Amino acid sequence: MRREVQGRGNGRNAMVSMHYKASEKVYLALLFCASLLFYLFFAVYDGVVICADSPSYINMHISREPLYCIFLALLRTVFSHADLAVLFCTRNDMLSLTVAVYIQSVLAAFAAWCLAKYLYKEFSLGRFETAVVMCIPLLTSLLCRFAAKRASMYSNSIMTEGIACSLFLIFTRYLLDFYYNRRKKALILASVLSFLLIATRKQMYITLILLFCVACAVCIRQKKNILKDGICLVVCVLFIVGGNLILDNGYNYIVRGEAGTHSSDNRFFATMCFYTAERESGERIEDKEARELFYQIYDACDAQGFLKHSAQKGWYNRVTHFGDHYDHIQINTMWPAIQQYVYANYEGNPVDLEEKVDEITNQIIRGVLPDVWVKVAGCFIDNCLSGFITTVSKRSPILIVYAVFVYALYLFLTVWLVVKDTTGKLSFLALYVLASIVVNVAVVSMVIFCQTRYAIYNMPLFYIALFLMFMKKLRMVIGAKRNVSD
Repeated sequence: MRREVQGRGNGRNAMVSMHYKASEKVYLALLFCASLLFYLFFAVYDGVVICADSPSYINMHISREPLYCIFLALLRTVFSHADLAVLFCTRNDMLSLTVAVYIQSVLAAFAAWCLAKYLYKEFSLGRFETAVVMCIPLLTSLLCRFAAKRASMYSNSIMTEGIACSLFLIFTRYLLDFYYNRRKKALILASVLSFLLIATRKQMYITLILLFCVACAVCIRQKKNILKDGICLVVCVLFIVGGNLILDNGYNYIVRGEAGTHSSDNRFFATMCFYTAERESGERIEDKEARELFYQIYDACDAQGFLKHSAQKGWYNRVTHFGDHYDHIQINTMWPAIQQYVYANYEGNPVDLEEKVDEITNQIIRGVLPDVWVKVAGCFIDNCLSGFITTVSKRSPILIVYAVFVYALYLFLTVWLVVKDTTGKLSFLALYVLASIVVNVAVVSMVIFCQTRYAIYNMPLFYIALFLMFMKKLRMVIGAKRNVSD
């Protein structure tokens, strides 16, 4: 009789469990549909958004990393012979870009949902908390669309951020899974995503740094199979770095007829050198043609007030001046001046000519840097402070106060979690996000100003971690009050 009752009880429990799993699947499916409808609405409403950098990706310029250019080229190939423009309600010449925007929107919807679903299961979140977690990347997109006054979201812009922001969220999901559950599959997927991200944007070398640090933390925490795990990590790093080198060379060989990596990476640091230099810094440049180009570029920038000594005093004025004139120095003055000189005075294919452009730029950097490194360090510190603010809000006098407050709250909750969280799960998430912000801001600040598109990657992660820490603290406070009243 007891066995019969127990069997019936087990049957009821099984039915309840099956009902819960079914409702869970329906709930997660509804979340994905909501995310998908959100991004597709803006894809239709705003359409394809062409930005200042878009032509260089569409035209597969040699200075661009290969993956996003390949993505756009494949879509042009697939849709060039198909008259689907009517179906997509667009012009024939915009068809492939329209398809790109829809793909990017689906990817953005999946990334927000994928991370929320993972945290839902890993942290046993409630359904309300899960919905909020998924909505945070959506709200971040809305901030880009409205608060930043871009008139578009990255998901419907022809920019690398159209896929990179989404891939970064998915990368984070698998890297967390590797740390929490020691799944080698998660490490492999995180490595593949790191490879794709670096092939999309050089800034995404931050993923390699994060992956290496997390993998080392796993080895130290596990305290066994360290040699085996170390070998696995080395293989992953070699795959990411070597794979990108092979892709870059192969891509340029197919497109331009000669193997070589994308060019002009050094122009970013060269811009920092020009911005902080004085005219006499040119005397340190040994090569005559590089020195003459330096004077030509410097005089043009100085005459228009682009350089650091023209900035007003105060941190806010300095970072604003740097951000306002960075593109004026690099895109409007320095880069075209060196390219025009090389193309007018040297012969060769585009790969060889761009290598010469890089060589002259390096000669300018080597000559000027010893004279300006203190000022460059000062710019780096200014940029870092700006980057931390831009990661969580917008750089304005009022929002700077908000940024200080929200970071103080985040740090307070993180320290409290490190002390109180017995599992260490949520405290690791909080520390990981903080480390990701520091790494990204530091990498970007060394070579360029921290505008929104470079800092946006960690914004949803910051607010997700902050929200989860706040909810945990709230539950503990409510639980403590109930215990006192009982």
